[in-house]
Amino acid sequence: MFAPLLPMALVGTDRHAGGWPVWQGPLGVLIAEARGGDTPPATGLLRVSGVLALCDLAGSMGRPVTVQARPGADPEIQPPLEDTRLMGLMDWVFQQGPVRLAGECLATLAQRGLRLPAALLPTVLDASRRATVLRPWLAPVLGTTGAWLAAQREDWKHAVSVQTTRQNDEVVWLEGNLEQRSAFLRQERSTAPDVARERLIAVLPELAAHERLELVQTLSVGLSMQDEPLLERLRTADRGREVRQAALRLLLRLPLAAHPQRAMARMASLVVQRRGLIQQRWVVAAPVAAAADWAADQVEAKKPTHEILGERAWWLYQLASRVPLNWWTEHTGMTPQELLSWSAQGDWNKALARAWFEVLLAAPDGNWADAFVNASPDAVQGLDTHRLVPLLSRAARDAHWDRLLQQGGAGAAAVLPELVTACQLQPANAWARLSPGVSSRLVAWVQDRLATQDAHQQWVLRNHLPDLCCIVDASALPALRALPRSADETAAMAEVMHALAQIIATREALETIR
Repeated sequence: MFAPLLPMALVGTDRHAGGWPVWQGPLGVLIAEARGGDTPPATGLLRVSGVLALCDLAGSMGRPVTVQARPGADPEIQPPLEDTRLMGLMDWVFQQGPVRLAGECLATLAQRGLRLPAALLPTVLDASRRATVLRPWLAPVLGTTGAWLAAQREDWKHAVSVQTTRQNDEVVWLEGNLEQRSAFLRQERSTAPDVARERLIAVLPELAAHERLELVQTLSVGLSMQDEPLLERLRTADRGREVRQAALRLLLRLPLAAHPQRAMARMASLVVQRRGLIQQRWVVAAPVAAAADWAADQVEAKKPTHEILGERAWWLYQLASRVPLNWWTEHTGMTPQELLSWSAQGDWNKALARAWFEVLLAAPDGNWADAFVNASPDAVQGLDTHRLVPLLSRAARDAHWDRLLQQGGAGAAAVLPELVTACQLQPANAWARLSPGVSSRLVAWVQDRLATQDAHQQWVLRNHLPDLCCIVDASALPALRALPRSADETAAMAEVMHALAQIIATREALETIR
């Protein structure tokens, strides 16, 4: 609604060369009267902004009507949510609560075959405008009233296509936005990967770099050797550096492809066994000179000026970052844990650990992730191993978190965002939870922290408690509700505690409609 005014507001009314935007209908008449003919431009801008803000507020509040409110709309099929208490709680959630809980509300309604009541539609559409992560759950719960309402405002129209266009409809591919086309291609890759690949090949020449990057990454669904020719072409000839890198990362998941095979052959000549005093041992020798065939495989001979690795370490890092992780265990006979310890004792640890870490992010492997998360700090220095926790098995993650929470201190505080990330809102699972054991340990740690007067600890808790309340197991909710309150509690902490009460009440109310 305010978009037409932005150019004038940004450059200033005195310097803006264009004319005033024009609004149609009664709104345009009202704006023309408010701006007036002799009003200074700056004052006119403020008046027009005020009119638009008031109209926006009035439109969000709605008003009783006696005529057909949805001209041309189909009749509703789904029953609406009728629990007035839950409706009040959801109104708070979508306006002030954690986004994760908002997604859970939508997913729960969809699971129960219910649609949003009309009174909540403006609030939910506004929330989905701010938080795009909520949009996958809009379609099943909008109903025809929601679809009609979304079409009335430009910043709500994202919900119209989500509601009215089937995911497997060709119209999505031909006319949809980038997000919709990506979702369509991923769906088609899961059922007909060859058809989806040919569809992608046909449109690649006409796409911008960021569009190619988004759509090329859909090849990760149903990836096979049949995708190698396309990935090779992208790796070597695409105009966008990020697209070339994305193709490289996907090739790491195809160890039989030509590019990884060449990378493994190069590395095999550098990682060899030598006889020691007692037994043979593995050693790695970094290249002493750049090879002529490196450029064809995007290995850069010239070290970037900002690179902290030395020249030989830079070469070794690049070569190792193109080798699938399974090659290392098969070639050396060592486990991932043993390889990290072996690397830490040598001269090239920073190059190897960094390369393994990047390959692991591109081609996830639970055993390697476990080795990195539990490695000694020296072995993984400078690497953000917290990013690997979502790759761990459920048991390994729980053990990792339980250990840090039990130790307390900075390690426990650092694990809070990790817990939230691991249970973040996902289209495949809107109800991810921490285990009962980790939930119990977490609540006990929170109780201890609340008893301290440390300002930093209080700040950490305020930042994370609402999200943590969304993901703990239901068995921990009574203990959260009983958290101690202080007589000299700050206003900020009081607000957080109020939010906790609202979140707990919402979670419990959602359980009653399942």
